Amino acid sequence: MNKLIGYIIVSLLLVSCTEDDASTTITGFSLDPSSISEGNELKTQVVVINVIGDIRSDISIPYYLKEGTAKFGVDVVEASGMLDLTANQTSINLPIEIVGDSFLELTESFSIVLNYEGKDYNLGLAVNDDDTIEEILVDQDGFYTSKNYPSMQLAFSDEFTGTQLNENFWTYELGGGGWGNNELQHYTNSNSRVENGQLLITAKDGPGNYTSTRIITKGKVKIKYGRIDVRAKLPKGQGIWPAIWMLGENISTVGWPACGEIDIMELLGHEPNRVYGTAHYTNGTYQYSSGSTSLSSGDFSDQFHVFSILWDKTAITWYVDNKPFRTFNSTFAAFEYEFFFIMNVAIGGNWPGSPNASTVFPQEMIVDYIRVFQ
Repeated sequence: MNKLIGYIIVSLLLVSCTEDDASTTITGFSLDPSSISEGNELKTQVVVINVIGDIRSDISIPYYLKEGTAKFGVDVVEASGMLDLTANQTSINLPIEIVGDSFLELTESFSIVLNYEGKDYNLGLAVNDDDTIEEILVDQDGFYTSKNYPSMQLAFSDEFTGTQLNENFWTYELGGGGWGNNELQHYTNSNSRVENGQLLITAKDGPGNYTSTRIITKGKVKIKYGRIDVRAKLPKGQGIWPAIWMLGENISTVGWPACGEIDIMELLGHEPNRVYGTAHYTNGTYQYSSGSTSLSSGDFSDQFHVFSILWDKTAITWYVDNKPFRTFNSTFAAFEYEFFFIMNVAIGGNWPGSPNASTVFPQEMIVDYIRVFQ
């Protein structure tokens, strides 16, 4: 490998080490961008951890490296020890030894684990092909993806800034009627809000009436091919059906499924640790191709995750947290046209079934960003 191109996922688990530091308060930290590169020989890199808080006494924090896709002896040198901070110190320099090899690998990750007061923090870094760190990938609330990809440019994004939905991008679809799947909800323009840089879509119950929100970019934002990243935290519960998906812009003229459908993410609320990626289309008759992936622990309501597709003229590949889980041969007429985006939380319907006594309302899908790279 000539460069370490990938993701350094830094998990920081901080636990108090001595009784002397009772007057010390650490509330968080950030990582300074630093150059991480890989040549054809071992190279020491320094990760700079900025400490946020009031350090009034000398403390020591134990650490160790944990393998991810980067392996000890092949990509990185195994290490552990103590990081010493003196009173009023604001940062820690952690040297890491990178092993050079002759293979180009697109993703390499490992963890740094530290201990202070039992609180879980997650931070991470993306490494560009110019050896500069671009993006924090993992924080205490889940996974991120980079704003830059080799040979691709950001073509569209909504970071959900401000206090209301950007109607230059999105249109509310309103009403009930089952939406072709015997769904139970009535879509309104009042079951969503934008705050703190996030879109929140809320599914509610009421006396004989379920409400939610469905938004689309039809006629406003349409794309053909590229990489799409959507960072979201999902709702759960029997009968809850969140989806982030796409339909062909030509649906008004050719109808469904001839227009094609790409489901970037769907979740059935009674399976809160599993998401699905599906393509619908015609090939003489109606066809679909679907696959799923599950978390090894927890569920998709616990933290933010990034749901992605990489789409070109021959294939669509689905990802969760930058890990591919299925690929579909997309050489069908439906996928030769532009598509628009849809985000919604359905309630009930043929696939998830209806809510029951175990379903807790309200439920929210929180979307942090949507980005398209081409």
